[in-house]
Amino acid sequence: MKRLSLNLNLMTRVILLVTVGLLIMFAGLAFLSLQAVQQSTDRTLQERLLVARISASRVDDLLQQKIAILKTITAEAAMDPDHASSEAITAALRLVSQAIGDFAQYVALVDRRGKVVWTEPYIRDLIGADLSPNRYVARVFTEGQPVVSGYFAPENIEPTAAIIVPNQKGNGAADGVVIVAVNLKHPSITHLLGPLGIGEQGYAEIVDEEGFPLVSTSEEESWQNCRYGDRFATLIKDKGMTVGRCHDCHTTSAYQHRQNGVMAFASISTAPWGIVVQQHEREAFAYSETLQRNLLILGAIALSITLIIAWLLTRSVVNPIHTLIAACQRITAGDLTQPIPRVGGAEVSILARSFDRMRERLNESLHEIQEWNLELEHRVEQRSRELDGAEQGRRELLRKLVVAQEEERRGLARELHDETSQALTALVVGLETATTAPAASVAEMKDRLIPIKEMATEMLREIQRIIHDLRPAILDDLGFVQAIDWYAEHRLKPAGIQPVLEIVGAEKRLSSEVETVVFRIAQEAINNIARHAHAENVSITLDFSDSFIALEVEDDGQGFDVSAVAARAKTSPSFGLPGIRERAALFGGTAAIESRLGQGTRVAVKIPLKGTRSNGQDTSPVGGRSHHAEGGAEGAPQSV
Repeated sequence: MKRLSLNLNLMTRVILLVTVGLLIMFAGLAFLSLQAVQQSTDRTLQERLLVARISASRVDDLLQQKIAILKTITAEAAMDPDHASSEAITAALRLVSQAIGDFAQYVALVDRRGKVVWTEPYIRDLIGADLSPNRYVARVFTEGQPVVSGYFAPENIEPTAAIIVPNQKGNGAADGVVIVAVNLKHPSITHLLGPLGIGEQGYAEIVDEEGFPLVSTSEEESWQNCRYGDRFATLIKDKGMTVGRCHDCHTTSAYQHRQNGVMAFASISTAPWGIVVQQHEREAFAYSETLQRNLLILGAIALSITLIIAWLLTRSVVNPIHTLIAACQRITAGDLTQPIPRVGGAEVSILARSFDRMRERLNESLHEIQEWNLELEHRVEQRSRELDGAEQGRRELLRKLVVAQEEERRGLARELHDETSQALTALVVGLETATTAPAASVAEMKDRLIPIKEMATEMLREIQRIIHDLRPAILDDLGFVQAIDWYAEHRLKPAGIQPVLEIVGAEKRLSSEVETVVFRIAQEAINNIARHAHAENVSITLDFSDSFIALEVEDDGQGFDVSAVAARAKTSPSFGLPGIRERAALFGGTAAIESRLGQGTRVAVKIPLKGTRSNGQDTSPVGGRSHHAEGGAEGAPQSV
């Protein structure tokens, strides 16, 4: 690849680079265009599904209305298929037919054996027909509830769908059923599937659970076209819906060539039916396809025009550059006498003049370069020394961190030895005494065990205190603000010191490392107050800012000599107050400790939340406020 790039001239490389860049840009635009087309396609599919759902809901409402009318009329008519006269049955069925209207092709009364007793209007081929094998009729007799059928076609009768309701006696038992054959071409149904905004080639159908199209807005005969089979049976059973592309899903004997279309399906809850909305892909996605085609054409035209313009512009730049190349080659050969001609446009002309000035100042530039080299070597040496010092500082900080950890472990061991170990020894001695020396009575044994119990309780309390000092669970559960508040309450109040926690700014959770270091610093300051300050009141302030977190702990205790503490910290390993500064410096923060005998102590820490960590220390007061207002150098508190 490197050899190929060297063999290509400048114009070829510029044209190649421009072409690659344009192709990448074109690919990005094409990708975005395809995304837009895909979104348009998905929106079209969802619109078709919405049409199917709306139609299904409207058909549901219509069927429920008709079922409610039938239930009311059959309950009032009280037809008896076994004993009523034909005139009474005819009158009752005519009443049902009048109530339903043209929505029904005919109304039939079936007795409990499944035989058709009478029809309205009178249909000779249907009288006496045995409908007991029909699963919908059998289901009504079994469940006693109205049923809407799918394909319903008694022998020699035009197929249709039917609403079947039980003809119940006074005790609620069904002694027959009333069948209303639905006129599927009735306007109340066809209007629901009428213009749905799905184009000239789009159409809607009602299909039953076996795939028979009951009603269709297309010109084909529904009953002669079993095109779906059982593909919708599961969706109708589960009352589901779907939408997608359809291929060969609606092939008929009169329409055999392949069709690519969009199909949306929504089931009807009242009947084992579903609404199928179909439309040819070419019509459904006409807008998406036009958009895609136009984008591709515009992209190709833009690419061609840009390449031509790039070639012309490159040629106007490359020719003057060839002239400059020849002049530079003369300079390389050592000929500094011939001036460089002014060629090309403004930029190339400026370049030519710059080369000419470069020729005139070549010797001076060489001398300056030598001086710069010396200066660079000096700066590199200086920077190397600074890096060595920074490395030593880092090692010293790590050493102090290790010493601090060991000091904390030594303190923990000392507390365990002073408190827990002695308490355990006393507990063992007490138990040994209680078990070896005989007791005169149970009461005497209880008296011996009571001090041992109190000793174990106190030892448990002390161990819990040490565990909480190591890592309070509240620090992880509720955050360092609640942990500091809790620690101050439990550490200071037993010593008669009243703590007050103040929050400045909006309280928020920080990273685990920052929360831990702020808590540890507050913990060290609170422990120092509890052990040495002899204070009555302690003020703890947390200042939340977008760029830093500031902690200030101030007491009204006896104070101390800051300079003496600083001197001891240099000669003897100690974490304490110097450790506060080390913890803050580890996170690029600053710490200030102000104190004076008889005037209390103030510890202020400021840790940045963003930016580069720094090991520098700032001894100025942190937190933006100070409670010591004495004027003059002698009245000002000392700081470490």
